[in-house]
Amino acid sequence: ELTAHPKISVLIPNKDHTDDLDRCLTSLYKNAGYDNFEVIVIENNSTDPATFAYYKTLHDRFPTCWVVMFEGKGPFNFSAINNFGASFAEGEHLLLLNNDIEILSPDFLRELLSYSQRPDVGAVGAKLYYPDDTIQHAGVLMGINGSAGHSHKSYPRTAVGDMYRLVTTQDYMAVTGACLMTKASLYRECGGLDEEKFAVAYNDVDFCLRVRDAGWRIVWTPYAQLYHYESKSRGSDENDPAKKARFDAEHDRLYAVHGRENILHDPYYSPSLSLDYEDFRESGDLRNLK
Repeated sequence: ELTAHPKISVLIPNKDHTDDLDRCLTSLYKNAGYDNFEVIVIENNSTDPATFAYYKTLHDRFPTCWVVMFEGKGPFNFSAINNFGASFAEGEHLLLLNNDIEILSPDFLRELLSYSQRPDVGAVGAKLYYPDDTIQHAGVLMGINGSAGHSHKSYPRTAVGDMYRLVTTQDYMAVTGACLMTKASLYRECGGLDEEKFAVAYNDVDFCLRVRDAGWRIVWTPYAQLYHYESKSRGSDENDPAKKARFDAEHDRLYAVHGRENILHDPYYSPSLSLDYEDFRESGDLRNLK
């Protein structure tokens, strides 16, 4: 049952990097465009004393913001951190939001909520830019490089995209967990993010695919816009053998859980387009026929 003015709970995991967090919070409160929300910062084993001093200033500056302490041991687990934060949430809608985000568009929360409130929508994603004003995320395309890729990645911020897709609200199979809104009841019904199979990679894709399997739509809107300083606080997986092994294992689990055919055949992406690139070029097979 829909409420006229539902509360939103924004979940932001954080470990040190208070400059990033402060930029995220300042831009969120400035551009929310909506007044019924809380922010739950999920403290994840910070080591800098300045971080905890910063936390003490939050409530005075952002009255609906508070901190919960996640004390999970072992390797970084994005899914577990968000599930822990969600257990404290009072909102009817949850917004998963990375701390390395800067919100650019006004009415940001209102825009996402306008779709999340719909009775047929299970998750909503936003338009993410790299700091150099190129596209980082405009929806997730399944099958790219054998798993998943970001639509129009590295296109200029001003581009309209293939068939105007960069400026058109539309359905996708998945959206990034760096900024993902969903109904709190649905998040709990689906068991949240999968802490065991997808601790770091593909947890957002897995969640969205499970939501779709349950009969819901995944929507991406170009009218909620932000910068994403991607992986700045966590670092890249490419140069760390242990992280790469974990990433590869999660890639294999995506196939095991959802099936190869579901991963490689995206109903929102033309089979005549390449699965090797994210820029909507024609597939090599098709070009060779010309």
